[in-house]
Amino acid sequence: MPAGVINKTMDRADLDTVGARAIVDELNGLIRELKDRGLRISSWYGCFDLSGDRGERINRGYGYRPLDDAADDALFPWFLYWQIVWVVLHGGFSRQQRILDLGGSSSLFSYYLAARGYDVTTIDLQQELVDNGNLVARRMGWNLRNHRMDIRNLCFSTRFDHITSICVFEHIPLWERVEVNRNIGLLLNDSGRFSITFDYRNPSRFSRIDSPDDVQEQFVTTSGMKIRGNPVFVDTGRNYLLDPFYSFPPCYMYKLRTILKGHHHPGELFRTKGTNDYTFGALFLQK
Repeated sequence: MPAGVINKTMDRADLDTVGARAIVDELNGLIRELKDRGLRISSWYGCFDLSGDRGERINRGYGYRPLDDAADDALFPWFLYWQIVWVVLHGGFSRQQRILDLGGSSSLFSYYLAARGYDVTTIDLQQELVDNGNLVARRMGWNLRNHRMDIRNLCFSTRFDHITSICVFEHIPLWERVEVNRNIGLLLNDSGRFSITFDYRNPSRFSRIDSPDDVQEQFVTTSGMKIRGNPVFVDTGRNYLLDPFYSFPPCYMYKLRTILKGHHHPGELFRTKGTNDYTFGALFLQK
């Protein structure tokens, strides 16, 4: 991958650099410290307990391998580390900034920013995550505030220097996603930054971020911001995750539930896949 390419899909090899390894070590240390203190962190699935979630294990894809030194791979797989590492390495954060994290209450990412001394505000729809995040902030003495708020109706009386989001936008229907991106700029100070990760090529009918053109149209054009780094999003072609809908052997009760929710077409009820089908991507914008 050419130097300077930051708007792209993930590659596990990105975690092998000296800078990435340092952040991985800090994340492991933070997880262990909070665990020792009896404080909870939300998993990569946005909840505290993943025990018994067969779909979550399948979602990690065929051939999944944890990091050798992972502090708690059961809750925080390596591709969550990649998203945090990539955004921290290329976001351009400073302690003078006020940061808003969309959908990150109680998350490892928001905790990591706060632990580094940043001024962080998060929003989330789950009151349990909001309340827990505020509890952890008090116990740790962090400058971290968490609010229950809908990303589609952001209500703040102040602006921010940096807005972030880790794998949230693919869960917002496309027509609302575009409107949210239009409004992001209104919450940013002049020259403010917007750094995000998202599902890329997720086969769910709701995700629909499948090409560099989709990234350009949904995030860059609609927000009115300029892209930082390489101007055209790069798809490395590597797939690490699997939609549980296509797992083999199939689980037809799960398939029927997702079809009823509209994620997949009924005609795909009997379809399975023998290889992983999607990945994550990252994008860096500036007002």
